[in-house]
Amino acid sequence: MTIRWRRRGTVGIAPAICLSTCLSILGASERSARAQDVVEPASRSEEPALTASSDGAFLPQTLSARVGSVPVFAYGSGGYDSTRRGPLVDSAVEAHLWGPFALRFQTTYSTDTARMRPAVAGRVQLLRQERHGIDGAVTVFFKTEGFTEAEGEIETFASIAHRFRRITLIGDLVYGQDPEGNERDGEIHAAAFHQRGRVMVGLDSRVRFAIGTQRGHAATTEPVFDFMGGPVATVATGPVAIFAQAGPSAFELANGPSHLGVAALAGLGGAY
Repeated sequence: MTIRWRRRGTVGIAPAICLSTCLSILGASERSARAQDVVEPASRSEEPALTASSDGAFLPQTLSARVGSVPVFAYGSGGYDSTRRGPLVDSAVEAHLWGPFALRFQTTYSTDTARMRPAVAGRVQLLRQERHGIDGAVTVFFKTEGFTEAEGEIETFASIAHRFRRITLIGDLVYGQDPEGNERDGEIHAAAFHQRGRVMVGLDSRVRFAIGTQRGHAATTEPVFDFMGGPVATVATGPVAIFAQAGPSAFELANGPSHLGVAALAGLGGAY
């Protein structure tokens, strides 16, 4: 499917109208939220899952820019992607070590290699909204090709976020590369959600694109572009959170056609 953009005519007005409408909706939601009671966690021990969910810890696509709000949280999710005709499986555990530092372990099923890819990451909080006006964190992942392979990829996330009274915005900029330089890619993750009590509803998305020419095995197996996103909802109570997402997905291989479909997933998280 090809989308053609016109330089003249009324089409050019559409982005401005869309932006104006979105800002109006967000502003109205914010004013409405101020007139309502907010269900805040009484303490970390009583509502740890709500605290983690409010930071975006259980978002399927976007990495939270907040580190250490709860001592430890974990989640697992599963679903199906019709574009790749394969399952979606993801799980992670993150533990607060000390101060601004945390350690994260993660496993993700890769439809490109048809196996689970484990990863380990170190996270550090650089900015706090209470002090700097925004949250900011840096995360460095090492992802292996499988549980028995030493070869892998290094990914660096730069994450920022800002929380208004009820609306939270989170964004990630990502650069990944294997040690040999055969595969290099960039990613942009973005999420926005509205919290009302113990329920969070919004949008979460991820777009990935190849940087430069892919070499070796990556040239035939790794997409030069892929996207996944859509509406997401989370419900948290006590130490438990349930989340789900459904929306469009797409990918394109080098010198191949574009593929478009739908992906859906659901997961269960816990925080302590």
